[in-house]
Amino acid sequence: MDFRQLERFVAVYEEGSFSRAARRANCTQPGLSVQIRNLENELGVSLFTRNRRGVQPTVAGKRLYARGLSILNSVADTEMAVRELAGNVTGAITAGTVPSVSRSALPAALSRFTEAYPDVELTLDEAYGGTLTERVAAGELDFAVVTSAVKHEGIEVTLLAEHELALVSGPGSGLRPFERIRLQDLPPLRLVLPTQRHAIRRMIDSQIARAELTVEAMIESDGLNTTLEYIRHSGWSTLTAVASVIDAADTGALIINPIVRPKAPVEYYLVRQTRRPLTGAAARFVDLLREELAAIMGRWKELSNNK
Repeated sequence: MDFRQLERFVAVYEEGSFSRAARRANCTQPGLSVQIRNLENELGVSLFTRNRRGVQPTVAGKRLYARGLSILNSVADTEMAVRELAGNVTGAITAGTVPSVSRSALPAALSRFTEAYPDVELTLDEAYGGTLTERVAAGELDFAVVTSAVKHEGIEVTLLAEHELALVSGPGSGLRPFERIRLQDLPPLRLVLPTQRHAIRRMIDSQIARAELTVEAMIESDGLNTTLEYIRHSGWSTLTAVASVIDAADTGALIINPIVRPKAPVEYYLVRQTRRPLTGAAARFVDLLREELAAIMGRWKELSNNK
């Protein structure tokens, strides 16, 4: 059994499909099937049961995955440790964030990171949480920051920050900035909300149902900047993470109200492949994102507690 065979086996195990694993490993499906068959012959056991819907690991397959993942992680950790002996933080990072993070914590973290580590190449993307998680699983992103802990084989999920949902309206709403509100006390609202492709939308729908809030009319929009600009010039409102609007707290362009009942937590998670530990550069970048998210929540508590 060689290292490449082990990598290909892990890909099939995590994807549950030879075709998806072949795309992930950038090889042909027939070639991948031959490699797995050869590995099974070498070990003298079946690693997968095959059916029309894909593959399922056998008991031997599950045991090899646990041991194999440990081996791959150990090799990756060793490579990383040796490279970092040089002392310089270099390399490349590909990362993704959901829109509320792209609008808030990311710019500040990016500014601090590029100043401290100018030799690191950065590629950044913004998308829905589900899309980002899929890209992490496919190896296209080193990590992503999302708002839902999606269960996915081979993906490690870590809580980065706990924020809150806020009601955001235009200056003509009649609400006082940072006045604490209960959703059940509000009159019927016209809301601009993200589509169901956003994980946060499911949480918003749950809060609306719990409060029995009457939605008079609704517009669905996945453009965060478009949503906020429209609200600023209209009588419509939105429910969004505080990180999305903290930059407008001192401008008066938007009326932001904390929701005290029902409590509406928004959690940010780091997702990465279990078998691909963060490089030193990526770990530093994540630390900065965590610090900026914490600073936003600190600012939010200060504003909402003083009103």
